[in-house]
Amino acid sequence: MINKTLYNYARWASIWLFLLFSGVVFTPQKANAQFLEYGGGIGFLNYAGDLDRGYPVENVGIGITLLHRMNLSDIVSIKYAGGIGKISGSDENAFDAFGNVRNQSFSRNVLEGTLTLEYNFLDYKHEHSPIRWSPYLFGGVGFAKLLGEQTGDYNDFQPILPFGLGFKHLIGKQFSLGLEFGLRKTFFDELDEVSGGDQEIKDFSYGNPETNDWYSFTSITLTYILYEIPCPFRYIPNRSIYRN
Repeated sequence: MINKTLYNYARWASIWLFLLFSGVVFTPQKANAQFLEYGGGIGFLNYAGDLDRGYPVENVGIGITLLHRMNLSDIVSIKYAGGIGKISGSDENAFDAFGNVRNQSFSRNVLEGTLTLEYNFLDYKHEHSPIRWSPYLFGGVGFAKLLGEQTGDYNDFQPILPFGLGFKHLIGKQFSLGLEFGLRKTFFDELDEVSGGDQEIKDFSYGNPETNDWYSFTSITLTYILYEIPCPFRYIPNRSIYRN
């Protein structure tokens, strides 16, 4: 029987790959929209799981990201990004009685890579547009590599589904400033290394193995825009000038 988690991940990956392919093939290629962006930024990671519900401020960790964006049109983009940051959590402010008994905590670094499709709500890149900004939504596929020593028996290389929303603002013609909030859905319950039961105390559950852990990445980025200037025709030299 095919593992349900792998099946769901493969299904989502297939959907997004189809959308990315469709965008490349069917998006009109305008001269003023054919450009690339390179840049990076700094941000904050946060965790939600068995130790903490929601995304408490006290768990915020610093992260950095590098990105490459391909603008397929004035409203559709593909972004490749890689980042690293710290996530942590604890039972210091436990939300239930089991947390007080458990009294666990963790802190670790996460290395991630993502491929996402962005949809800009406003046509802010057009040369005649009266605005220079736009909110956008994004979603895609990726992976997370858990760094450092691990205490449990699990794979430290995991698939993730990144999605969220953001805001872009053009600075002149060469730079783009972005603010982005993204969630990362994981497919396992060992991000905080709290899952299953205590081997020494029978039937005592440390965490809920039926719910997977999540983390978020909020970032501020700055990218440099490289415009592609297409040649209007193919140049073929007059070879007669080389003859004697």
